[in-house]
Amino acid sequence: MPCIALGEWQASETPGFIWDNVAAGGVLATNVFFNIAVLRLATLAAGCPAPEDVDEDQGCSNKVYGLKPSSFLTTVIMVGQFSATALMPLVGAAVDYTSKRRHLGAASAWILCITTLAQASISKQTWFLCSIGMALSIASYVCHQVSVLSYLPGLSMVKPEGDAFVDDPQERYKVNSIANASALATQLSVTIFVSCIAFWFGLGDTATAAVAQGVVGSLLFVIYSFVWTGRRDVVSCAFRDHAATKVLTEGHSLFLTAVREVWNSWTTLRRRRPAARFFLTGYACAAAGMGSFGSLSVVFMHDRLHVDGSTTVLVMALCVVFAVPASASAPMCMRYLGARKTLICTIAYMVCTTVLAAFVLCSPSCKDRVWLFAPIWGVGFGVFYAANNAAWTELVPPDAVAQFMSLYYFSAQILGWAPPAAYAVLNQLYDDSQLALFVTATWLA
Repeated sequence: MPCIALGEWQASETPGFIWDNVAAGGVLATNVFFNIAVLRLATLAAGCPAPEDVDEDQGCSNKVYGLKPSSFLTTVIMVGQFSATALMPLVGAAVDYTSKRRHLGAASAWILCITTLAQASISKQTWFLCSIGMALSIASYVCHQVSVLSYLPGLSMVKPEGDAFVDDPQERYKVNSIANASALATQLSVTIFVSCIAFWFGLGDTATAAVAQGVVGSLLFVIYSFVWTGRRDVVSCAFRDHAATKVLTEGHSLFLTAVREVWNSWTTLRRRRPAARFFLTGYACAAAGMGSFGSLSVVFMHDRLHVDGSTTVLVMALCVVFAVPASASAPMCMRYLGARKTLICTIAYMVCTTVLAAFVLCSPSCKDRVWLFAPIWGVGFGVFYAANNAAWTELVPPDAVAQFMSLYYFSAQILGWAPPAAYAVLNQLYDDSQLALFVTATWLA
């Protein structure tokens, strides 16, 4: 069965890679709806009024399960991210040292699909269990991305002449940008579709989140059934099985090998490309800030600006509207500036605008100003996620892109738990949701 290729590509697996990113975009769309629902249900469970019923100067210090409602949400996210960080080296080692790359990708994909569908049952009675499921979804999503990204280096290998395959940077930029634009386009489409259903039927935040989980869970089921089937005789763009790229030393466990692999990659990189090592350290912090931006923004708008759920969704959708064309145009920026300078400029841009927003969006009376920042942040998101992979492959030795890709993605996730954890602690101590934007800007800087 031929695939809808979404472009012309050098590698037959590239359409499968892009379709998997389409599924990822759907997951990112549900995060906004689900975070809003959990935050609202936790707020009500704590005995606090909904944000639309709160006066400008009115606050609520009640707790649920020992945490303030916004701290509860960020704590669940932190647990999911921390679990993913702990599992990533093991998954990465399994990808390199075994022939189970596709099996790991398929297993994590179906765990993500099942938990997404299960979360469609969210209600006042089940919200806590569904929140625990969110931690599992986060961990499975991150582990799934490890398997998916292990295919990326081979997608830009071309055979222009002779028998030798060579890496084509332009093909790599194109794959990264189209995959990212596809994810953003799906995120926007799902957001608009679910919002229209919610508006037409007058659904509340909880029912809207349930619809979003059901819609995206069904989307995941369809896409994963094709791209992770392993039957390339049936689906031409399905991910194929790969032989182990490294040999596991006899008597060594996979876990210890995983830890040693991360350390060896780091020391090798320090010796061969010192600049890449410093880039990786900074990128770990920046990726943590960008990764937590969505959840902390939801918390900020809920607690600080007293924005209702439907408005929060529309603000986040506006971000994506501007992120899609920014991502598609990122290759042009990278051709003129290079991927690394493009990424650094984008990070500086996001730091400045986020710090400015923390002062401009000072109270509920200022909440209409958030519409000014949504497109500004959207442009930053689009360029950042289009340039990050390309910037890394630009720095590492050309003959070792695949070797260091797992280290790169591990660095992108290793601190993902830190911003939500930092906000949860500071919010418990100081009860100030304005800290959400300062925490994000600090990690970006």
